Parts: sequence; structure tokens; C-alpha cells
Amino acid sequence: MQNLISVAEAETIISRHLGSTAVESVPLHEALGRYLRQDILADRALPPFDRVMMDGIAIDHASYAAGNKSFPITGTQAAGSPRLTLDDPAGCIEVMTGCALPGGCDCVIPIEDIELTGSSASLNADTQPKPGQHIHPSGNDAPEGQVLLSSGQRLGPTELTIAASVGATNLQVSCLPRTLTITTGDELVDPETTPEAHQIRRSHDTTLRSVIGGMGLGTVESIHVGDDPEALNGAITAALCTHDIIILTGGISRGKFDHVAPVLEKLHGPPHFHGIAQRPGKPMAFWSHDIPVFALPGNPVSVMACTARYLLPALKQMLSGATWQAPTLQANGSFHCPAHFTGLVPCRIRNGRIQLVPPSNSGNFLALANTDGVAELPGELAGKELLNQAASFYPWSHHE
Repeated sequence: MQNLISVAEAETIISRHLGSTAVESVPLHEALGRYLRQDILADRALPPFDRVMMDGIAIDHASYAAGNKSFPITGTQAAGSPRLTLDDPAGCIEVMTGCALPGGCDCVIPIEDIELTGSSASLNADTQPKPGQHIHPSGNDAPEGQVLLSSGQRLGPTELTIAASVGATNLQVSCLPRTLTITTGDELVDPETTPEAHQIRRSHDTTLRSVIGGMGLGTVESIHVGDDPEALNGAITAALCTHDIIILTGGISRGKFDHVAPVLEKLHGPPHFHGIAQRPGKPMAFWSHDIPVFALPGNPVSVMACTARYLLPALKQMLSGATWQAPTLQANGSFHCPAHFTGLVPCRIRNGRIQLVPPSNSGNFLALANTDGVAELPGELAGKELLNQAASFYPWSHHE
């Protein structure tokens, strides 16, 4: 293991060695959760016409200003119908919400403020209409050609609504990175297997598949390799040709059967770093000779913490083309960590604030139930009862 670097240094090194994913075109209905790789422009002014915002009547306000309070109805303007014109300035046209404002009109009076009698509309006694009221002017939201969605945005329901409104039915998006997780260790067995007394069921591949897939950050395949350096070498070598990113869990410390670092150094040379002054996850290492390779410690809490702090932001950068910035929230609670380390503390988000949920140790994954991510806190705050302390929050689900 190298000399420990800081959390910020690790983040910078990883960010500097990431590329962008390829681009593909997908239909609008398949684009939810994907990262946009083109700008979406307004294909015409929005709204494209002066839009009526209330059911009622449209008038020439000058007629009211001249003292007119009763208007003969000369026509009906329905939504979706070609625009009518008010030929008689003293008259009115019935209008429906969403329709085009008839020509010659500059005021809409809601149906609640008028009395309809036969073919005439009279204003209620307390009605005092103003010019331009209840009209959504053409181009008020955006002129033709304005950028409505920018390359790099994640496409949620509102973004897809905007794309549909301008006819962007096929979207250029980032291809999902093909991720391979390699779990290591002779002590691990399949979840469906009944373990021997000296074995435990494997869970890291489930963790990574659910976090990465659940956040729409890539496709995930998983394999398991025991404590066999030749088998590990073969698995990594094969993955370099078929995947965009490799994540290993376990075998990265300095034990007799920790083969990950020696195998990767044989394939790629020295890592960019091996060891971070953080708790949990100190032994984490990173390579990027051909593709990014994240080597995470084997303890479950360490896997989750390193995934939230480094892996997920890296995937977001690859997909969006921009460095992801963690939100700053106020943290409450306490944690334990060496003063010269950084704490990556599991937490819950309650009413927009961080509630620290530190586990008893990095193997106690049961403590992670109902947590939302990790809070990053300096070690000098360890052991203190924090009250609304500013902290960066790194989620392992969509809390951004």
C-alpha cells in the first residue's frame, strides 16, 4: 500500500482519468433516466400563439374603457381551432382555455365574472378587467431557438415533457457503461447456498448491481473469483475487452491472500493510488490503463461508502461529461474516526437534514438498513455531538 492520500486528492485523480461514454439515439419513450448528449432547442416560440388562460370571453379592452359593459357574442373560439378575428370592436368572442386569442382582442374576462344572456355577455357589477389579463403571450416562455435542455442533463419526467413539446422524439444520449463487478474471496458462496460454518454468503454483487442499475448509471454483470491469482488475472484480462469499467471487491489489503493489487500491477503497472486517509475504505485503489478499475475493500460498509463517494460520481461524470457536485446539508449526530482521517458516515436524510447512522464497524452492514448514503466529515469532528454541521452528502439512491 502506498502512502495515504486525502479524499479530495483521490477524487481529483479519478476525475482526471475518466473518459466519456459513447453516444446512441433512443426513442423518447425509452429515454427516462438517461443522460442527454445534445442541446434541445425550442422549434418555435413558446407558447406559439397568444394563449387564452381562462374560459370566458375575449374583448378589445378599449371598448370597456370607453364605457361598454355588455358585449354581443360574435363567435366561439375553441382550443385547437384556427384563430378567429373580432370584427366588431364593441363585441366579444367566447373563448376556451388553451385556445388562440382571437385577433382584435387584448383582454380575457373569466366566465365567473360575466352574465350570459342569449347572445350577449354582460360584466358583473364588480368586474374591472385590465388589458392583457388571463393571456399567456406568444414567446413569453421561450423564443424560437432557445436552449431548453442542455447536453449533460439527466432526463426525468419533466425533461421528457419538454422534449416532447418541441418534437424531439429521438434523443442523443450517453450509452450506459458496461460494468463488471468481480467479487473475490474463498470464504464467499452464492446467496442461495447454505454456507459452511467458515463461510458467508456473497452480497457485494447484489449491492453494486442494485445501486448502479437502480440509479440508471450502467448495466452490470457479476462474476466471483476465489483467492487464485491466475484466475483473477484471466478474469480481469477478459473484462478489459468487453467492459467499460471494472469494480473489484476484497483482496486489496496486505494480507497473504490479497492478490488484487499484485495482479493489477502486473497488468497495468502501479496504481494511481492505493490507500486513502478515510474511514471506512482506507485500502481502496484505482487504475486506469485501458479502462477505469476500482478496487474496493471487502467489508460491506466500506464497499457502500466507497461506491457512494467515488464510484457513483465517476459514472455520473462519464455519462454527463461534467464533474458531479455533492450537495451540502446540515448534519446531526456523532461518529468515530481518527482525527487525521475523513469520515464517510452512513446517514439518513430527514426533512432535508443528515442524521448520522454510524455502524459499530465496517462489517456491520445491518446498520445500513433505511440509510440513504454517506456524509463526508473531517476527522477532527469525531466524538463530538454535531448540531447542523455542514457536510457533503453522497447518496446511493436518487436523493440529489
